[in-house]
Amino acid sequence: MTRVFIVGWDGATFDLIKPWVAEGKLPNIARILDEGAHGLLRSTMPPMTFPAWTSFMTGKNPAKHGIFDFTRQRPGSYDLEFVNGGQRKAPSFWKLLSDAGKKVISISVPCTYPPEQVNGIMLSGFDAPGLGGSGSTLDSRGMHPPELCEELDSAVGGHPIGSFPIAEINDGRPDVAIEKIIEAIRRKANTTKYLVENKEWDCAMILFGESDGVGHHFWKYCDPESPLFTDKPQNMEDSIFRVYEELDRQLGEIRELLPEDTTLLMMSDHGFGGVSNSVLYPNCWLREQELLKFRGGFSNWFSRKLDAVKMLAVAKLPSKVKRMIYRAAKGRLGGIEAKVRYGIIDWSGTQAYFEENPYYPVLWLNVKGRQPGGVVEPGEEYEALRTKLIEAMEDWRHPETGERIVIRAYRREEVYSGPMLEEAPDILVHWNEKENYTYAFKVSSKSTNNQWTEDVDPNKAENLAFFTGKSGSHRDDGIFLATGATIRQGEEIQGANITDVAPTILHLLDVPVPADMDGKVLMDALDESKVSTEVAIGAAAEMTTSGPSQVDYDADDDEAIAERLRALGYID
Repeated sequence: MTRVFIVGWDGATFDLIKPWVAEGKLPNIARILDEGAHGLLRSTMPPMTFPAWTSFMTGKNPAKHGIFDFTRQRPGSYDLEFVNGGQRKAPSFWKLLSDAGKKVISISVPCTYPPEQVNGIMLSGFDAPGLGGSGSTLDSRGMHPPELCEELDSAVGGHPIGSFPIAEINDGRPDVAIEKIIEAIRRKANTTKYLVENKEWDCAMILFGESDGVGHHFWKYCDPESPLFTDKPQNMEDSIFRVYEELDRQLGEIRELLPEDTTLLMMSDHGFGGVSNSVLYPNCWLREQELLKFRGGFSNWFSRKLDAVKMLAVAKLPSKVKRMIYRAAKGRLGGIEAKVRYGIIDWSGTQAYFEENPYYPVLWLNVKGRQPGGVVEPGEEYEALRTKLIEAMEDWRHPETGERIVIRAYRREEVYSGPMLEEAPDILVHWNEKENYTYAFKVSSKSTNNQWTEDVDPNKAENLAFFTGKSGSHRDDGIFLATGATIRQGEEIQGANITDVAPTILHLLDVPVPADMDGKVLMDALDESKVSTEVAIGAAAEMTTSGPSQVDYDADDDEAIAERLRALGYID
C-alpha cells in the first residue's frame, strides 16, 4: 500500500523547466526528472483553468462534469454568471477515496468551492469568496471542516487564497508584486506542511496557482523575442524564474516531510507561452461574413464607455464602492460584462457570435428557443450553419502573412461527450499562433472601423492596460512527473491526458476506477512489480447528495471573484 501526494504548479511548462534544469537550477524537480517518470500532459480544449482542473479531479471531460469556463450564460439570457465547484455534476477523486474509507487533504485547487464533505480536509481554491481584497484569506465557508479555519489562523496565520498583485503591477511596482507572489507560495506551503505533519491522510494535494499568474503578468520581461518585451523596469528578466525557484524550494521542503511509502505526483493543468501584439476581434470577422450584425453608433459608443467606466472602477475605486455598484446592477457583473461584450450586437440580424473572452473565444449559434433573440432554427438549419462556419474558419487567413487564423474548428460533440453537452458552446476553436505567439483577443466594440485584426503598440496607454495581465497565455500541454517506489525510473510517458490522473491515483490506492471515467491509468509510469497491472473497474461515479451543492455568488462575492479573474487576465 502507498500514499499519494500531488503537487500542482498551475500553468507550469517543460519549455521553462527543462532549460533551467540543464543549467543546474531547480534541483528538486531535477531530482524527480532523474529518478522518476515524466511526460507532457494534454489539457482540455480549450486549455482553461476551471475545466482543466475539474477534468483532473473527476477523470471526465467537461460534458460529463459541466464546467466549461469561468463564466456561463444564464439560461434564456445573454448575461453571464461566474461558475464555481457547486455547478460540477461529477464527484472528485477525493470524494471517491473518502467513500472508500481513505483520508484525504486538498489544498487550493480551483473550482472546489463549496468544499465537498470529504473524509478529511478540503481548502477551496480561488473561486471561494474569502475575506479581504486581492490578498484575501480563506474563511470557514471555503473549508471542510469549517472549524479548521480557527486552527489554521492560530497555527500558520490563516491560509491565503492567492496573491493577485494587480494593484502593485498597475502602480508600476512589479518587483513588489513578485515578492507578494513568493510570499503567497510560502504561506500556502506552510499550510501544507502543518496539515501533512498533524493530520492523517492517504492522499493529499497542494496546488500553487502562482506559476500561472506570473506567466500571465511577467512573460514580457523574461522573453526577449516577445513582441511585448520590455526591459523597464530593470532587473525583472528573472522574475518568472524566481517564482519557479521558490516553488522548487518548497517542493524540496514538503518532500522531506512525506513518509517513505509516498508516491509523489507533480502536474500542471496546461502549459504556457507568450502573447502577440497582433489582436483579433472575432465578431468583426463574423460581421464580414454577414453572419452577425452590429447595432448603430450609439450602441458602439455606449459599449466602449461602459467598458471604460468598468476598467476605471476596477483600477481606482475601493472594494466597498465596487460592491455597491454590483448590488445596484440587478444582473450584477454578468449583466455588465454581457453589455460590454455584446452591447453592439443586433440579435435580430445575428446568426452566430463569439463569446469574446480574452484568451479562447468560442462560438455560439443564436438559436430560436435557446437565446432570447435567437434566429436560427434548430435541426437542419442549425447543422448547415455549423458546417458553413467551420469551413469558413478553416479558410480564414491573416491578410499579411497568409497563415491560418484557426488550426481547426470542431463541433462540440467532436470534443465532448456526456449529459451536459447541450451546455457546451456550439463550436470549439483551436486557434493558431502568429510566429509562435498567441493572438490577443479583444471585444469587437474596441475595433477601429470594424476591422477584425490589427497590430497594436503595447506601450500605448490604451493598450498597456489591456496587456498588463496578458503577456503570457496558456498552451495545450502541461507537465506530469511521478516518483516513488511504485514508479518506473527514467520512463518518458507518451500521450498522457489530464483526465488520466484521477484514475491513476485511484489505482495506486487500490480503489476501483469508475466505469464512466474518460481517463485511463497511466500504466507506463508504474512499476509492475509494485503495482497490480489489473485495473479494478467500479460503478459509474454519479454525483451524490454529499457532493458540493450549487452556491450562487452575492454582490460581495461577485466583486471578489471578478477582481481575481481580472488580476489573472481571464476577463477584461
